[in-house]
Amino acid sequence: MQTLAPKNPKDRFEVYRFFNGLSAEAREGLDQRRARVPLVKTFLLEHVAYRGNVQPKQAERIFRELGADVRKIEDCFMGLSFPVQDESGQTSQVTTGFVEQYDERFFAYYTCELSAEAKERVGKWVLEPDLDHSWFSSPLLQALWDLDVSKRGDDRYAKLGFCHESKFDIPEDFASLDETSEEEAEETSEDEETTEDEESSSEDRLKPERYNARFQMADRIREIKGALSKLQDNYAPLHVIDMLRLPSHTGHGGHDLYQNGQITNRTDSFEDHRNTVRYLYRIYKSILERTEESAWHGTSEPHALRFGTKGTPLIVNFPAPLSEPTFNRWVEKAFRKKGPFKLWGNPMRLGPTKVHVYGADRHLWQPINLEMTSRGIVAILPKGTCGNTFHRLVTNIQRYVCPDIRAWIGSEPFKDMVRQWPANVEESDAA
Repeated sequence: MQTLAPKNPKDRFEVYRFFNGLSAEAREGLDQRRARVPLVKTFLLEHVAYRGNVQPKQAERIFRELGADVRKIEDCFMGLSFPVQDESGQTSQVTTGFVEQYDERFFAYYTCELSAEAKERVGKWVLEPDLDHSWFSSPLLQALWDLDVSKRGDDRYAKLGFCHESKFDIPEDFASLDETSEEEAEETSEDEETTEDEESSSEDRLKPERYNARFQMADRIREIKGALSKLQDNYAPLHVIDMLRLPSHTGHGGHDLYQNGQITNRTDSFEDHRNTVRYLYRIYKSILERTEESAWHGTSEPHALRFGTKGTPLIVNFPAPLSEPTFNRWVEKAFRKKGPFKLWGNPMRLGPTKVHVYGADRHLWQPINLEMTSRGIVAILPKGTCGNTFHRLVTNIQRYVCPDIRAWIGSEPFKDMVRQWPANVEESDAA
């Protein structure tokens, strides 16, 4: 069985050194085009801040309630153990990873479990109300490309992944595929057993399917800069960026960032990886807080009259209306427990392609008011509700419903809001 953790580490730095050694060995395997050990990966998870309607819980309590045996190593650092079955069928308690608490709201889960196993584990955690992914929507990934990655040197190599799944608009003969779980539909480009060259040359992964358009671009930064906007203008699914590789500042390789806040380390340094994760955390936190300030403190009287709640709405418009069958399928499945939208509610019909929902967000069970039509959606969160809901909605509407959306928080374009992170955020951290 793969060793996933150091034995009885006395402090977090011993864990860092362990992951540093694994990162170096994994990078060597990538260079030799064969897997040696699984890649180290981080899942950036969100809870709640004191500024919301719900009081945050202690990290130990959250993960114990998720079934973990928690070993506290430092005040904000702990190991998580779960029952794991080996190849012989024997079950034992195994430390699968470590949680570092960045603040009261954000946790980083570091692990070197195989990708499928790690995603399944975290996927179960976020079905519960206490935790959610940190949602890096396509507009935010586009902003990271435009403002950061594209400026890291024209001769550096970068990689972008694109995915639009027509989850609600597929032919009836593909109906069974519409039930695919989100875990099964996850990206394959971070799989440890696949080398970079194999990923970029795989014709199967570049081939768009009738119900699922997936693409990857891996090239020098200058080549991607010259082609990306033109390609996006001509093919809508290329607006749905679902993966962005951030080249390392200190060496070869990079860090693959996915929409659900997973960051996979393809460098030989865990220190470089952790710095990148904290850099992304600070960006996301600043944008999320700005989203909440706009949504909670603004007022929109026309929407307040319709919804009974004052606040600045999230407005998402589609360039062309959905068909009535597609709209109905979207309404029917948007409120399922295991669906990507993580919403609860009973839609009230106001017309053939218009519904109103007095619902709740399954993350912390906070209220949300929605109006869904074939032309888009309007969402209003009462003051104190987690703004993460807005980012999840934008991410999943663009991925599953319409690839080329227009979104606003009140009168401000969503794509402009996610480009306004603090100028002093740097990809380095001595903490």
